[in-house]
Amino acid sequence: MKNKYKIFLFNPYPSIGGVDTTINRLINSIDFKKFNVEYLSLKKVRYNKNKKVIYTKLNSSSTFLSFFEIYRILKKDQHQKKLFFSMQYFVNVWTIIFIKLSLGIKVLIYEVNHLDELNYYKNVQEYLKKNIIKVLVRVLYSYADIVAGNSNELVKKLQDYTKHKVYRIYNPCFDSITKKNKIYYPRNVINLLCISRLETQKDHFTLLKAINHTTIKKNINLTLVGYGSKKNDIKKYIKTNNINAKIFSNTKRLSPFYKKSNLFVSTSLYEGLPTTMVEAASYCLPIISSDFRSGAREILSNGKSGFLFKIKDFKKLSYLIESFYNNPEIFLKKEINCRKNLDRFSIKKNTKIFNYLINTLV
Repeated sequence: MKNKYKIFLFNPYPSIGGVDTTINRLINSIDFKKFNVEYLSLKKVRYNKNKKVIYTKLNSSSTFLSFFEIYRILKKDQHQKKLFFSMQYFVNVWTIIFIKLSLGIKVLIYEVNHLDELNYYKNVQEYLKKNIIKVLVRVLYSYADIVAGNSNELVKKLQDYTKHKVYRIYNPCFDSITKKNKIYYPRNVINLLCISRLETQKDHFTLLKAINHTTIKKNINLTLVGYGSKKNDIKKYIKTNNINAKIFSNTKRLSPFYKKSNLFVSTSLYEGLPTTMVEAASYCLPIISSDFRSGAREILSNGKSGFLFKIKDFKKLSYLIESFYNNPEIFLKKEINCRKNLDRFSIKKNTKIFNYLINTLV
């Protein structure tokens, strides 16, 4: 056994996205001379693997059932001290029950979505499930050794709800500014970018309706980068309404999309703190975002560094897109202000906080 300490990280469904980018950056920042690390998941980890990490695919059919297998793995492990790290409400409630309360192992749980996530549901079954999780969050989170969240608004809400200290670790997503070679001039074609999973949470139809509502639809080229269950519905709407749009679902490199775009738009219903919005700002893109909880107001300084619109208000979004087309100057001024305030999301600063918290548990 090389090290005395071991960190177990559980991410049930690894993929390509902001959460996974955050996980990878946090893992890569760990002191491997001090800690052994094992990454547990229900799906095989395929991207950005670290050679110093053990990757274990569990043989369970659901997050809840997987904890019985995880319990056995941790029970057999011989390290002197063990830590368990997990993310997201539907995982973290079981982490506390199975790992903290049953095994007595110290846990760090991290939230990447505002509590509003639990207020959205598709059917009665999901309504019941999310309300049960919400009750468990209130009851159980006080037992966690460390609770953290990725934005100030999320942290405050979760702290008030659970009556437990919540630390802030921003998504470690800012590295440096990449200045654009070309400036957008009024009434040119807009290369509009949206990067997010093609799921209900991201509400792409508000963006599509907004573009369809404008008087400049033919002068907008929309690029959607993402994958998900709503892809066919989105493609159908695009085709039916003759929107100039392309969807890219199998790409790991995002920099080419940021570089060729003029405007970044987010229409999410809820978030924690969207990594792609910070990345867009680092590529000097003006930003328009729905006023979701949480993160948008933090990144855009309550509207001083970008434009906000009410969730699902496609007419307001349509107006803002046309405003950018006719008079981009105010958008570009806000963008300059935004890029000046990105250092708080730096990879170095936030991985340092993460490692500080880990080390307080050993």
